[in-house]
Amino acid sequence: MFTEKMVIIMAHNSKQNKNANNDYKNELTTVPLKKGAYEKPPRTNCNIPAKKYDKVDDACEAAQIGNDGNIYIPEEKMPALLGKNKPESRYIVDNRIPDKDKVTINNQEMVESSGIVGYLEKNSHQTRDADEADFDRYSRDSLIRIGESDQAEAIRRKIDTKVNKELPTLKNKRGSDIDEITGEPLRPGAAFHHKNNKAIENNPHDVINPKKGINVNLETHKEIHRRKIMDEKQLESQKEDIKKSVMRNRKVT
Repeated sequence: MFTEKMVIIMAHNSKQNKNANNDYKNELTTVPLKKGAYEKPPRTNCNIPAKKYDKVDDACEAAQIGNDGNIYIPEEKMPALLGKNKPESRYIVDNRIPDKDKVTINNQEMVESSGIVGYLEKNSHQTRDADEADFDRYSRDSLIRIGESDQAEAIRRKIDTKVNKELPTLKNKRGSDIDEITGEPLRPGAAFHHKNNKAIENNPHDVINPKKGINVNLETHKEIHRRKIMDEKQLESQKEDIKKSVMRNRKVT
């Protein structure tokens, strides 16, 4: 079973503005990969039995594409993708793949493909067995090709459209009428600032979640970006210094 850190991905935000209920609710859902949606990689190693390659193909056909644009593989298919028996596969999933890449969707344990690809890439370089390395690369390339399939790209385009539509609404949905760094009332030019830099945040659900940011005035926003703050931890640790800098600069001007 998964560790305690693994939970059903469902984001809820009960933050409300003064005029409307703006609860943020977004649940991770998936659709099955369509048959023939991706082109299988070439089978380059004749030492690897065809049945072993076939099992990888079968595991990939069970892939699901999430409404976050990511590819998910049922945990029960991991032995085939990894070329291991069940106990070995379980150990790798539990100890070699990051917890953030393991989720439960509709009561089914799933593994996000980027976590699997990362493991396979590393293992293909570290193993001393050439056949194992070639097998890992076949599994890795299969997952990458699924991610590059027309079906996956079409879902990502829809996500991009949704994100671009939602971004301008986040300040109002945040429901705060004060600068959440300085405590002052919001003024014209105020904006919603993502706690984790949206240029490197790859989860679209987090990008449009008003709980994942703060409302700040223009001068506060400029100070945050001047410091090149990248994530929530950095923002929290520098919050008081940002406030002091904003106040100090205002006195100087």
